[in-house]
Amino acid sequence: MALVWLFSRQIPLALLPFTVYSVFHVATYTRTNLLPTLQPPQQSATTASPGGRPTTKGSPMADTIGRFVKEYYDASMTLVASLELALWFRILFSAILFTKGSWILLAIYTIFIRARYSQSSFVQGAVGQFSGRVDALVANQSTPPAVRQVWESVKGVSRKAADQTDINRFSGGRQADMKKPQ
Repeated sequence: MALVWLFSRQIPLALLPFTVYSVFHVATYTRTNLLPTLQPPQQSATTASPGGRPTTKGSPMADTIGRFVKEYYDASMTLVASLELALWFRILFSAILFTKGSWILLAIYTIFIRARYSQSSFVQGAVGQFSGRVDALVANQSTPPAVRQVWESVKGVSRKAADQTDINRFSGGRQADMKKPQ
């Protein structure tokens, strides 16, 4: 996806998911590669592990970075998934306005989002949350029936498109699930 953004029109919103990923990549690299080089782990000769080897004590900075990554990873990936969906709607809006190159970008990014949806529980959760919010808005008594009908049509077309592009359907993943145990 980075190459697509390199050669297409610049959309500042597209930088935000990369920024979040970069924070975690830098933190993990620092914890696993830089800190052990700069501050080698101290070996404790008095306490030995069950295998008879002396245990090593990691640096407090590495422990802090590890706690940070563990604590904020899920929330950050949920944020990234929401940003990716917001970016899809931004590209859709550009395509509706017939901005140069936006239809091709919409097709490429839709394929990307579909792949992310099939592989990421965070994207699935973000789509479910968005769908739930729109369902709640549409369920309001003051919403015209035409709007409800349009929303149901959009959901139906989206589900059908997702089912038709499900790679597991072609690779036999679902057929294996449907077979009876012998």
